[in-house]
Amino acid sequence: MLKSGTIQSLPDLPAPLLTIYLDTNPAKQMIRGLKPDYLTRFESQAKLTAQAVPTGDLPLFLEQVQRVGAYLRDHPLQCRGVVIFAGPDTWEFIPIQVGVEDEVRWGTPALAQLFWLLDEHKPHGIVLVGQERGQIFLWWLGEMIELEEKEFRMEPSKVKEMGPVSRTAGVRVSRGTDHDVYERHVDAQYAHYHRQIAADVSRWCTAEHLNSLFVVGLVKMTNGIRKQLPPGLREKTAVIEKDLVWVGSRAEVEKRIEPFVEKHERERKVVLVDSLLGESRAVVIGIDETLVQLQQGKIRDLAVVKGLDGSLRQCLKCSWADRTQDPACPACGGEREVVRLREVLPQLARRYSVSVEVVADEAARRLQEAGGMGAWLRETEKKEYAQA
Repeated sequence: MLKSGTIQSLPDLPAPLLTIYLDTNPAKQMIRGLKPDYLTRFESQAKLTAQAVPTGDLPLFLEQVQRVGAYLRDHPLQCRGVVIFAGPDTWEFIPIQVGVEDEVRWGTPALAQLFWLLDEHKPHGIVLVGQERGQIFLWWLGEMIELEEKEFRMEPSKVKEMGPVSRTAGVRVSRGTDHDVYERHVDAQYAHYHRQIAADVSRWCTAEHLNSLFVVGLVKMTNGIRKQLPPGLREKTAVIEKDLVWVGSRAEVEKRIEPFVEKHERERKVVLVDSLLGESRAVVIGIDETLVQLQQGKIRDLAVVKGLDGSLRQCLKCSWADRTQDPACPACGGEREVVRLREVLPQLARRYSVSVEVVADEAARRLQEAGGMGAWLRETEKKEYAQA
């Protein structure tokens, strides 16, 4: 599992080091003798990368390639993808449950693909509820991570108030406290249970800035919790009417929930892109204008087509990047080098604290027709647009 603390530390890893991304999905692997397919692909990629490694670094590079190769041979992988950072004093091995593209790099930590994955696979909340138990999970990078479990128990004193129970002609008759009173008490107890879970989930979702929440269970339970959520969070909440509390295996629960999460995300991103393209003010559309506004600190949220790439020129002095061909920086006049949009965009987004939505499928088709990228402006920029 990738931890947030690890993400924060990766840019500071000492260079030079070896960065590896490998598609290790067991469903796609071919075994050649005793060697898994992903190991063969790693060795091929490493040979190509070696051609561009500085002569002085080559012994260290080959040492790390051998180190990673030995590890992959001795530790068969069952995850969908893996990210590795290996250096003389560095070893970060990160298995993840989403697909990656094979990549082998030498030098500073190659973080672009990881940042794209983080932007594409936003974390979601999962609340799995039953009649006596509620569990709260974080769904992130294709994996469910349990955060908390809530037990529900009826108050024993209230059960005793029912008095002795007898059966006449197959009919259950309660004596003492009226049965309707008991039913109202049960409803009140469950309402309290729903409020308690909703309050915990609401605090958690606010702290984690989660995009979506899925409440999974019997419809009476799920709707009861959803009704107790604040309006803003309720709008981001989807109900999955599946009783899965009884399922013992976490992997089986993930398997059953995953199609619902993926469908919801596809639909959410179509709505998101339609909202972006439907705005006439306070948004920018297209790569060139979006890059300008991004680097001027005017963008709040950004949407980009998955896999979008291209060449930019970036200033070696002030880091300004755009698609113009002038070798001199338009901002400071400094020298510029050719870089890839795929490499630069995640860095710019994080530098200016911009949230990125990576869209695929139908949402990507619609956004691609408009240039492949667009963004919403910050509140101060909205006011300027409104006055224009």
